[in-house]
Amino acid sequence: MKKIGLIFLLFFGLIFGSHGQTISENGLIRVGNYQSPTPAKYRLYPTFNRFNFLRLNTTNGLIDQVQYDVESENRRIDVLNSIPLVENGEIDRFTLYPTLNNWTFLLLDQLEGSTCQVQWSFDRETRLIFKIY
Repeated sequence: MKKIGLIFLLFFGLIFGSHGQTISENGLIRVGNYQSPTPAKYRLYPTFNRFNFLRLNTTNGLIDQVQYDVESENRRIDVLNSIPLVENGEIDRFTLYPTLNNWTFLLLDQLEGSTCQVQWSFDRETRLIFKIY
């Protein structure tokens, strides 16, 4: 019975462990790519801050910073970019990739190949997104 339980735990860890956090070569915890196999207009990407996620509209590249908490006054959604990168794009056109910088993600247009740097922050003035040429 113990062997069956151990095999189940190993199998479960292999399936679900590859999509979570991993430790990179330099010892930093990396957040994996949370791309689901099912198409979705919106996706949530974890940041290194446990109370903040980035919500991506996969059709047009719009990103919001979502903050949750047990205290209602700390729950909010802040806009990172308010101008769509494309009009009427298809689902899953855009995806986010974390970097080793806690505050920076890369936004990839999976059809055109264009890439943007995304900076999230608690301060409105330091949130930004700009195209990498």
